[in-house]
Amino acid sequence: MSDKQVIRDNSQEQELGNVTVSKEVVAVIAALETIKTKGVVGITSGYRSNSTNILPRKDLAKGVEVWMKTGEAAITIPIITDYEVGIFKVAEELQRRVKDAVCSMTGLEVIKVNVNVQGIKFKEEKKKIMKEIQKEIQEETKKINRRKNKLVKLK
Repeated sequence: MSDKQVIRDNSQEQELGNVTVSKEVVAVIAALETIKTKGVVGITSGYRSNSTNILPRKDLAKGVEVWMKTGEAAITIPIITDYEVGIFKVAEELQRRVKDAVCSMTGLEVIKVNVNVQGIKFKEEKKKIMKEIQKEIQEETKKINRRKNKLVKLK
């Protein structure tokens, strides 16, 4: 199967071509929706590595598996949930959010979103992870601001 799939064929309109989306793009969209879902602590690398370590923000999409065929996608997301929330409700909400986001952003029909809960984190662990994520976000924000300042200087 190809890493990129044709979503819409605009062959009837001469000046427009095909729209393609890569598996990586779908994985990034799914990963970002996943970490925004209440009750999800993080994404793991899945069954491929037999690890329940949470992936850092820059590698989140590496844990998401995407299968595509023309106009369709199936997604599998391995997650760690918070102990204090209902796992089934978190999984259902995650499935809905990912399906809606991928469909609206890419035009692909999402035929299924598999959620594999690979672990549960408790309050103390969650606080530590949240501090690490906040630190990563601060570092990325600094990088963005530096790039922004360079662009301003170039103008």
